[in-house]
Amino acid sequence: MAGDDAVVTNTSTPKEKIIPFTIPNTIPIKLSLEKHNYNSWSSFLKINLGSLGLKIHIEGTSTSNTDPEWNKQDDLVKVYILGTLTESLQDQVVTTPGNAKALWDHIKDLFHDNKDARAITLDSELRNIKLGTLSINAYCTKIQGMVDRLHNLGEKVNDKNMVMYAINGLDERFKGIVRIIRHREPLPTFETARNMLLLEESTLNEARNSQTSFEGSPSSPTILLATNSSGQKGGHASSGIGANLYMITAIEVA
Repeated sequence: MAGDDAVVTNTSTPKEKIIPFTIPNTIPIKLSLEKHNYNSWSSFLKINLGSLGLKIHIEGTSTSNTDPEWNKQDDLVKVYILGTLTESLQDQVVTTPGNAKALWDHIKDLFHDNKDARAITLDSELRNIKLGTLSINAYCTKIQGMVDRLHNLGEKVNDKNMVMYAINGLDERFKGIVRIIRHREPLPTFETARNMLLLEESTLNEARNSQTSFEGSPSSPTILLATNSSGQKGGHASSGIGANLYMITAIEVA
C-alpha cells in the first residue's frame, strides 16, 4: 500500500523503488560503546540486510561504484546503519568518508580497539561483584549482562563460573542456600541457581514481614501488675479509703 513502510528491492522498475526506513525500527538493540554489544548488533543487522539482498554493501570488497542505483542503495544502507546507533556513537561516525563498507569497518574498529584491556577490566568487575542493596533478580540480571558484554569482547564465561561468581557475592542472609548450591553434584546451572536464590529471597522476605506484623499488632498479650500504693509503714494497714489503693501497670509481652 502506498505510504506504508516498505523496503528497497534490487529491481530497476521505478515504482518498486521505495525508500526504506524500517530496518532501524526492527533492530531490537542500539549499538553502544558502553554496552559492548557489537556482536549482537552486527548479527541482527546482517540478517536484516541479507533479507533485502543488501548485505553485499557491508561485505563486498568494492570500495566504489559508478552505478547511480548502486550508490543510492549504498547511501540507504548507511542510513540504516546510522539509525541503529546510540546518539553519541552516531556523532562519532556520521562523518566517516566513503561508502557503507567504510562506515561498517570504522564501527567495527571502534569496538575492537583495546578490547583486551576492556575485557580484563570487565572480568575483574565480574569476579568481585557483590549483592549489596540489589534484589536477587537485579543481581543475576547484572551478572548476565556482564557475561554478555564479555562475550561481545571475545571472552567466554562458562555457566559454572557464573554460578560461583553469583554465590560468592551474596551476604550472610543466604549462607544456607549457598551451602546447598555449593554441595550439589553437579553444580546447578546459572538459571537453576537463580531460581533457588529467588525462592530463598521470597522466603526471607515473608519471614521478615510476618515478624514486623506481629511486633506491631495491637492485640499483643499484656500482663497487669497490681502494686499497693497505700504507703503502709511498720506492717500496719491504714484505715479509710486510701488503704486499698493500688497502682495498675500494664506490661506488653513481646
